[in-house]
Amino acid sequence: MPKDLLVEQHHKLQFEANTQLATQRFGSKLRRYVVEKPCSGEGAVAANLIDPVKAVRDVGRRRSNIEITAPRRRRWLIYRDPIAVGDYIDAEDTFRQIGEPTSELIQNGAMAIGRGIDDCILGLNEDGTVGEGGILGSVVEGKRPGGAGIALPGGNIVPAAALGLTIAKLRAVRKGLGLSEVDLDRVTPVMAITQNQDDDLLGIVETGTADLNQLEQPQLRDGKVTQLMGFEFVHINALPKVATVRSCPVWIREGIKLGVWQDVKTAMWNDTSKRNIPYWHIDAYMDCARVEDLQVRVIECVES
Repeated sequence: MPKDLLVEQHHKLQFEANTQLATQRFGSKLRRYVVEKPCSGEGAVAANLIDPVKAVRDVGRRRSNIEITAPRRRRWLIYRDPIAVGDYIDAEDTFRQIGEPTSELIQNGAMAIGRGIDDCILGLNEDGTVGEGGILGSVVEGKRPGGAGIALPGGNIVPAAALGLTIAKLRAVRKGLGLSEVDLDRVTPVMAITQNQDDDLLGIVETGTADLNQLEQPQLRDGKVTQLMGFEFVHINALPKVATVRSCPVWIREGIKLGVWQDVKTAMWNDTSKRNIPYWHIDAYMDCARVEDLQVRVIECVES
């Protein structure tokens, strides 16, 4: 092994600094749309929920106390196995990439850990199916961690109806959120979409601006719809898909809690069990949970 492939302290520092820079640029797409919480131990409280109650009209000469007990629930973030990526470096030119924040090695690692965090936020397994936690997965509820997870209620899902993303579906979700006491004057619903739904939105904009100068419409000029009908759209291709139906979640930022036991952390060393070849590793310990189901909706969209 060439001498240049010996991992020294400055290599570790370079790798850490450059990975942090690349993670900010190429990492998670969804992290800024959720609320983060530092966590420790085997479990952490995502939220202590108190269901709403209705006040009653008191009697003027009543001597007894009014007692209207609100149902209470507790949702949990669970300490899970790490989100991780790593590989061996067996070439000198690749080894030198650790000192370049724009190198393929650094960017590839940052994007990989970012996709892993996005899967955690969405609640997806490695194979892309819906699993535990996150926006779409089952959440742990109870006095203490344990027991079966609670799935997103079926009533929160707008079915595909053999259509892609339509104005009618967006209206249905906006109406549902508003009727669930979500203050849409104060918060902006976020919707995750793929390029297919983005194309549906472009079609909506194009149809709606048929009598206008379409070249002056920012969505058609830029080829990307970022806001429409009060929704903010974020593009991510990892959304779960069954046959031709894609599930596109809609949520309120305050309704999703990302528990962080350990943020993105890097390491490098020479693996003596592998002929002393340099090895790099990036990991993060996180979990995600819905705070309230009413603040999450799913729009199903057919893709051709």
